[in-house]
Amino acid sequence: MRQWQRWSRDVIPSLVQPYLSYRRLSNHFRNPVNYEPPTCNCQLSRRLKVICIHFNGLRHVDLVVCPCVPAALQLLWMGYFPCAPLGPSLAVSLQLLSLVRQLFMRMPPTTSAWCESFEAYLAGMGYRVDTKEGIRRRFSNAYHWYCILEISLDEHVQQQLQKSASPPLDIPLADPPPSHCSPDSSQMRPSEYLQQRCPLCFGGHDVDAIVCIDACFTQKRRSGQLDDPVNPTATVFLSPEDIHAMESEVDGLRKSKSSINRRRDQGSRRNHGDEGDVIEEGMKITASVLKGCNESFTAADERRQKASTQFFSDTGVMALLCRHDRVIHLANMTSAGEKQHYALALIKALFGHLPSNFHIGLLYDIGCQLEQSCRKWGFLKPFLPRISFAISVFHAFGHQWPCQLIYHPRKQEGFGLSDGEGCERFWSSIKALIPSLRVSGYHQRLFVIDFQVRHLDMKSLTGLGQWLLRRWSHCQEKKATASKGLRRCGVDIPTLQTEWDAQVSAQTKPVPRHSSKAAENVILQIMETQKSLENYEARLEVLEKDLLHGVADMTDLNIQIAECHKKIMCFKQALQRQKTVLGMNGYANLAKIQNSAYLQVGAILSSTSKLRMHAVSIKRRIRDRLRQRKFELERLERSYRHTVSEQRLQYHTEASVKRREPGIVKLASSYNNLCLQMIGLIHKGKAPRGSIAPLLIPRDSLFKLDVDDDIWQDVGLGDDSDGLLPPWLADERVRSGIRSLLELRRCEEEERRLLQEKKNLVLWFSEEWRSIQRIRGGADDDLAYELDCRASTLAGLCLMWQKQLRDYPWTPDEEWGPSDQELHSIVQVPHFMCVDGDAGERLDGIESEGEVEDDRVLDDELLYVVEEFALADEYHQQSDGPMGEFSWGDEWDNNLLDMDPPSSPSKRVCR
Repeated sequence: MRQWQRWSRDVIPSLVQPYLSYRRLSNHFRNPVNYEPPTCNCQLSRRLKVICIHFNGLRHVDLVVCPCVPAALQLLWMGYFPCAPLGPSLAVSLQLLSLVRQLFMRMPPTTSAWCESFEAYLAGMGYRVDTKEGIRRRFSNAYHWYCILEISLDEHVQQQLQKSASPPLDIPLADPPPSHCSPDSSQMRPSEYLQQRCPLCFGGHDVDAIVCIDACFTQKRRSGQLDDPVNPTATVFLSPEDIHAMESEVDGLRKSKSSINRRRDQGSRRNHGDEGDVIEEGMKITASVLKGCNESFTAADERRQKASTQFFSDTGVMALLCRHDRVIHLANMTSAGEKQHYALALIKALFGHLPSNFHIGLLYDIGCQLEQSCRKWGFLKPFLPRISFAISVFHAFGHQWPCQLIYHPRKQEGFGLSDGEGCERFWSSIKALIPSLRVSGYHQRLFVIDFQVRHLDMKSLTGLGQWLLRRWSHCQEKKATASKGLRRCGVDIPTLQTEWDAQVSAQTKPVPRHSSKAAENVILQIMETQKSLENYEARLEVLEKDLLHGVADMTDLNIQIAECHKKIMCFKQALQRQKTVLGMNGYANLAKIQNSAYLQVGAILSSTSKLRMHAVSIKRRIRDRLRQRKFELERLERSYRHTVSEQRLQYHTEASVKRREPGIVKLASSYNNLCLQMIGLIHKGKAPRGSIAPLLIPRDSLFKLDVDDDIWQDVGLGDDSDGLLPPWLADERVRSGIRSLLELRRCEEEERRLLQEKKNLVLWFSEEWRSIQRIRGGADDDLAYELDCRASTLAGLCLMWQKQLRDYPWTPDEEWGPSDQELHSIVQVPHFMCVDGDAGERLDGIESEGEVEDDRVLDDELLYVVEEFALADEYHQQSDGPMGEFSWGDEWDNNLLDMDPPSSPSKRVCR
């Protein structure tokens, strides 16, 4: 601890300025620096022998050190970095550390393997380190603090640039301004922090952005690891104090409002009955729909209990990213599930950097549940009017159909073609860190993730131009298709908009509180509960057998078994409650239905009603089974770990999925047979007038669960056969026109946002460029050198962006700042020349880099097709071959799950 404090408080701050000078004199380590050991008459001087490691071997250096000229400073001027702050016994070449730093950005940071390899390399040249532990511990110390020195130098330069910036108007307002303040907040901009996090989202003057939130339970840390001290660097992680404060706020609001909500619910039940369905204040869907979404994710989503607090001190990470997959904030998780206070803390931290008129579109797997909690309990009350909630595209299948109508980003205004899956791509990019961080210290884990985020930020920055161009091209293709569909349908846009509004209103309205089919509905619920209970009992039996035979990871199996026991108990209690509500007569009818199909038809229901009831029951079971299957496939589609136990669990999951497919297919066949019987009754005239024939479920699209699939629609299975059907339900032209209209509007939104994002990029670059030029004139030689390096990097980025965006539409007031000639001259500064020193070939190198990027786009297009099949659950057609070899691309396109907004399926009416 004492050594750590000495590094943080004394050594690193004292080395920043000398390191600036050394980088200038050595031309970024290219040239040796002549260093003369200083002479000091200090009485506290002493001799120190240090082993210095470099590419060509080892050398012994004798130093005379004292408080006036410490060992760290002398070694730095000699081109080495020490392993200890005062009396190091080993130092490592700055060139070597720079190489390892770049290497560990692109591979797991395993210093043990690196040190063993380098020791073997040195031994091959005849050098040997005469210590038992080798160089691992000392090399790790030197590497860690060298990385902190690099970060500190970067922060020092950034602080100088911020001092030169005009003061102003970009100070954020975390809370709405008082009523007496001027309402003119149009000049306000996001904070400097957010502008650096994402220039496209926050670098301009627009007042809205799209972000996504998700949690990852594979980035966890085992219990029993020693807590290391805090690193003296900036971090994207929220402080534990902020998270605990939000947790306390959430608990306090829930306790204070629980009695009020309880009295309100009691009054609602007195007025409307227990079985009533209501729309809560501020929501657009009913309480029963929200309950169904919650049960779907609780029952099927294994991530809810994915980490045990008994074995792990830190159970995961929750991330807040913008739509360009750039990290804004991270939160370290210590609970076993996705507690809401983590997401709320991230959102509150974001709004703390935003002006009072800024609007946020939030994509979250369970966005509907988060909005319900915020409105029910008063969470984020100052910011709630400025948040639009939506669900991420991949997890839309787990939500009820009315919820998808409101929260799907392809149907909700303002989200364009954003998919909300940026967090998943981020988890994939840092999956290599999982093994080493599992046993690291608390602050070391945060530091390594922060370090990787910095690398991903720079990597993303170089590709922003290509990202914009790729999204623009994709948007234009979809826009052309949608416009063609609108022309083909032959229905005017106002009519289509009216029909879409009518569809949303009809399919999201509350269920009638008093129904003549109440007994039938209760019997239907009992039959569904019994089947679900049987399914979970069968699943429990399989899991217990797997546990006995050691098929998969024991911890995960125990968690799944505990969850099964919990669900079985819940279903048994629900079944008991339902039978109590049914009463004696209803219970007798249930027994007749279960024991005799003939009595089921004659004693209670007509033939059509009986078939309809069974069809609804089977279809709901199919949806439930398909959701469970989809969640199971998430382990296969998004495999982060590659340990032996995880591979065994992955193969076990694959086998389980394929083992359950025949049962799902059988259910679909049973449903189709019932539908055929109902169609036969309709054709024979034995059904009520106006009865609608239900749609069959095609075998080839059974496992897709796309947003347009008929599996979501209960066509002909409700009590809606009462005559004339609305056009949005029965007219094929209107249905296809609504779909094209929604797609066109999302494309137009995306188009406007992409044009604005390019303007933001140009504005951000011009401001960064002016800041560098403003401070460059009064800077000393060392700082001027670093500013020149930054200017050269920015100039190279600008040339690359301009080349990538040459086919992009020109926007008004588009002024990058420096001319092309000035940019080329800046890039040709000698210390940024290529090895051969040919400026022409160096600029050709920039073009070739753009060409490599184009090749990468072709790879992305191929990956686009491959991923569409993967995410459409085509695993049932791939019975051979290892499933775990697939990996996500580094520049995975953001529209892999770009699903068309649905209208209603076709309806066949009995005349």
